[in-house]
Amino acid sequence: MAHYKNQEDMFKQRAENNKKQGDRYYAQSKEAEVRGDKEAAKNYMAQAQYQYKSQKQNEAKAQEHKGKEW
Repeated sequence: MAHYKNQEDMFKQRAENNKKQGDRYYAQSKEAEVRGDKEAAKNYMAQAQYQYKSQKQNEAKAQEHKGKEW
């Protein structure tokens, strides 16, 4: 289990992780396009978009909980 300083820190770390995962899925999507695997490219892009959406949600939650303690 991770230890966070406060709720803002938790949501920021989640957002950073979502960004990393989104970038990874985006790269996999582009690699699949180059290989000609359109179905895999579509699936990876959907996963990337979900991660980027989650990133934005967690960034908003971090702002909402800014300065709050447990």
